[in-house]
Amino acid sequence: MSLEISIALFSYLLGVIVQWLGFRQKFQEFDEYTNFPIVWAAKVVTMIGCFIEALTWPYSLILDNELILEE
Repeated sequence: MSLEISIALFSYLLGVIVQWLGFRQKFQEFDEYTNFPIVWAAKVVTMIGCFIEALTWPYSLILDNELILEE
């Protein structure tokens, strides 16, 4: 693998990790109610949504930049 691709992949994965750590606050509030099945299911759905959003962080940066330029 070339050096440029390695740097790009490392940067992308570092961005995913940073986004994931930022989203962890969203589902930490569910921790005290995990003995209820519906709360557990809501936590799992929230975690999956946050993970997908963390994987698409470059797209969200581009979209946020376009919204700022329109204003």
